[in-house]
Amino acid sequence: MKLNQFFVRNLSKNFENIYKLLLCLSLACCASAQSRLYSYKFTKTENQRALIVLPSGQILSGSSEAALRLHGPKPLDLERYKLDDQFKEIRDLCYTKYGYIAMQSHDSSCIVLVNKNFEIDSVIFPLQSKQALFLDGICAMDSIVFLLGDPINGKFSTFRSFDYGHSWEPTPGQIDAIEGEAAYAASGQTNQIYEGNFYFVSGGPSSRLFKSANYGQTWDINTIPYPSCSTCGPYALAIKNENELITVGGDYLKAENKKNNCYYSTDGGKTWIAPKKGPSGYRSCVVYAKECYYACGTTGIDVSRDGGKTWQQISKENALSMAYLNDHLYVTLADGSYLIIKI
Repeated sequence: MKLNQFFVRNLSKNFENIYKLLLCLSLACCASAQSRLYSYKFTKTENQRALIVLPSGQILSGSSEAALRLHGPKPLDLERYKLDDQFKEIRDLCYTKYGYIAMQSHDSSCIVLVNKNFEIDSVIFPLQSKQALFLDGICAMDSIVFLLGDPINGKFSTFRSFDYGHSWEPTPGQIDAIEGEAAYAASGQTNQIYEGNFYFVSGGPSSRLFKSANYGQTWDINTIPYPSCSTCGPYALAIKNENELITVGGDYLKAENKKNNCYYSTDGGKTWIAPKKGPSGYRSCVVYAKECYYACGTTGIDVSRDGGKTWQQISKENALSMAYLNDHLYVTLADGSYLIIKI
């Protein structure tokens, strides 16, 4: 199946000149300053929650309208590829040497293998059927792909692939979920692969970190001290190294609450510490870049320059997701905008 494609390039000469001027001004700022370079509005209905950095030095995003967007290498160059109408959204993405894997989290959750020519190779239902399954995140490292879904029959839905996503099996180690516990599919950062280890976080009545050093054969489990409620917990996980981890989240129904929305660990996730000054509200995404953590959510974007101990708000815009590339944060906003911040 061939994806429908249209191309948006170099919006206008005047806009391009403005961008170049802003870029020069931003480079003149001190290294610790943040400068908004430009924003580009897609459509008000098309949110971009999935963002990944490609080896080519480009950003690939997936949208609520099941479209893939390839950004760059020049920031004003955008290509949009619409998946077949049978797909309703793209909630997360990962990259392999064969192309891209798009994850849909809807009534019929599935994964879509897309080659580098943006043609659909196959559609896979991890449960071997169209049984209801809400998928939360997908990530890859070389040929290994890790897929996470909400609990079914009291156990988390965890799957693995050793052939770039072409075939799948449940992880041998099945994890019992506490009643009401689940993962959040806010920005594709609920699960990670770091140095061959599988990680994921859960929330709800209990918030926990799960780690497997053997591709899901067995799991180490530690509690994260978020409050207990159906919408509370960690919505995103970032891993600096095997010892230093950080989660952000909170309660999206109380987006302006600045308490209990971030915890960091310095011992590999065994124990967790609350910041002295946390982010400015609920946060759905966190990235590590240039010795800093950046978190975004409904009430804006924050930075921590001391390992998560304190946070400073740098934007009040409603942001969904972020990715870091070449000294810039690529940020998608809830109103359909897309912006780049020099850091």
